[in-house]
Amino acid sequence: MSVGIPEVDKDHQQFIVLINDLNRAITERMSASDIHHRLDLIIEDAERHFAQEEKLFNEWHYPDTDQHAKVHFQVISSLHNIKRNFIPYGHNSEWMDVGVQVKKLLVDHIFKEDMKYADFYKKLRG
Repeated sequence: MSVGIPEVDKDHQQFIVLINDLNRAITERMSASDIHHRLDLIIEDAERHFAQEEKLFNEWHYPDTDQHAKVHFQVISSLHNIKRNFIPYGHNSEWMDVGVQVKKLLVDHIFKEDMKYADFYKKLRG
């Protein structure tokens, strides 16, 4: 999942750590407050990371900054919706679905959206 930009790759690795921690909390049937806390950590980390990316885009004069920022907004909104709709007394499959949704959302973002600016960055650095 490397985009070839060390500070961004480090953040992406942190996403995976946080997602794995969320999934561990779910599989171990930790309390709803523990799971919500882990979702909060993921949301906070995503917001910080996206702000950093957008700062880099401005420095690079990345032409798709506005579009990518809209995708960031959608991802954050989706994460908030996942947290808001989490039902702590639901079935195991519903709990597991929360972990899958979060992972899919962030991993898809990296593979689909971030690889676009990775290519731009590589050309920029020549």
